[in-house]
Amino acid sequence: MYRYILCIVICAVIWIINGRWLLESIKEHVTSEIYTHIGLGAFLTLLVLELTIGMHGAWSHSNVKWLEIIGWILYAPAAFLVFGAIATLQHKGKPTGELTESTVIITTGIYGVIRQPMTLGMAIWSIALILVFQSILSVILCVPSAVCFWLAARKDVANNIKKFGADYEEYMNKVPMWNVFKGLRKLK
Repeated sequence: MYRYILCIVICAVIWIINGRWLLESIKEHVTSEIYTHIGLGAFLTLLVLELTIGMHGAWSHSNVKWLEIIGWILYAPAAFLVFGAIATLQHKGKPTGELTESTVIITTGIYGVIRQPMTLGMAIWSIALILVFQSILSVILCVPSAVCFWLAARKDVANNIKKFGADYEEYMNKVPMWNVFKGLRKLK
């Protein structure tokens, strides 16, 4: 019984905190952040549900070992993209106080390969969760989560063009949004 209570409490905290940011994004009409917070909420909700009650038999899991291994392997590039992007933004982005805000265009490091490493990392992480947990719930929550991260990346283009102007459009022509392989080829 305590697992269910813990699950409800943690999910409530996630949606209270994330919901505050989501409402702020809606109020400010920032579509990319709306998609990001919806995707993040679904992603974190799945993690909590699976770790508190799902792994203890609340619903069935497929347990195909090779899919689970692929999922665990995908955690590494996902974490690298998310945390590498945050570190780069904090170090080079002249942050405004928010964790993911930048007052300058960053075109080096991970941002020299792809424009949206954080959303790509979260989308990969969503897919990894599906492969690790292998439940219907993981598909129901993480497929829309990954789509939300993709939509957030697409919608962020307008925000960045508005914020940085022609410089960002030039950056867009040089660096792909999510295609890591194309971005690495362009580095050469």
